[in-house]
Amino acid sequence: MSKRRDLIKYRGALLEIGEIMKAMKNMALVEQRKIAKYFESQKQAVDALQNIADDFFPSFPDLLSRPLKIDRPLYILIGSERGFCGDFNSSLTSYWENMERSSMLPDQYGLILVGSKLESRASGLHKIIKAVSGPSVAEDVAPFIFDFLELVRKALIQEEPPTSVSVFFHLPDNYEITRKILLPIPVSEEKIQAARKKVPSTPLLYIDPREFFMDLVDNFLLVGLFFAFYSSLLAESKIRMEHMQSALDQLDRKVEELNKKANRLRQEEITEEIEVILLGSEALRKKIEKKNLL
Repeated sequence: MSKRRDLIKYRGALLEIGEIMKAMKNMALVEQRKIAKYFESQKQAVDALQNIADDFFPSFPDLLSRPLKIDRPLYILIGSERGFCGDFNSSLTSYWENMERSSMLPDQYGLILVGSKLESRASGLHKIIKAVSGPSVAEDVAPFIFDFLELVRKALIQEEPPTSVSVFFHLPDNYEITRKILLPIPVSEEKIQAARKKVPSTPLLYIDPREFFMDLVDNFLLVGLFFAFYSSLLAESKIRMEHMQSALDQLDRKVEELNKKANRLRQEEITEEIEVILLGSEALRKKIEKKNLL
């Protein structure tokens, strides 16, 4: 009896944990839908700014950045602030370790890590100039980015400002790690040549082209960061949801297993009770027969 009672008590504890996890999953689902809306709007904004850049630079090629003799890029790796998201952070660490072993990185560069969980896993990476805590929910992204922009603008690599800024993050559709160049604004030579053929006239601007260019750069950097962080948060949220569902499935299987064990133990107890009743009845019958013989 005590064994079945302990088993039922354990099953009850698992059911309580399951209810808590279901509530957490529902909250995570609401958060995920919210992030997905922000992500889609930022994706459209990034595409719009890229199209503007593709139309603007062919008419003002002097504003395009020239190839530099010394490249000092600033790289940003976006990890997670929270756990329970599988290999989200370790995949970023492995990705960058492979980059370090390859010949793809220049001699001079700086690395900024975003996310406490990433920082704990990536402490062995080289040339880290800063590691900061990142946003954990959608509402944290905007205030974080405006502070983070100051960090990016003040970043120095070997006492010099970076020549380019790139961010590495997870895509929410396939969880692959991608790179987005934020500065200088990426415009391919092919697109410039094609645009020159289609649009021979200079765009009509109401402000000075250089002022327009500076605003375009600022907005491209800002919107690009928003896009990257929402993409990373959405991918992280989806992975966390998958882990929660997997944990709930395992918990359901465990509860079902405990139900079968409890039923089996109950059947054994009933069998024992029947045997006791039968033995008692047999003993009583023999006692009555003995008394009748006397």
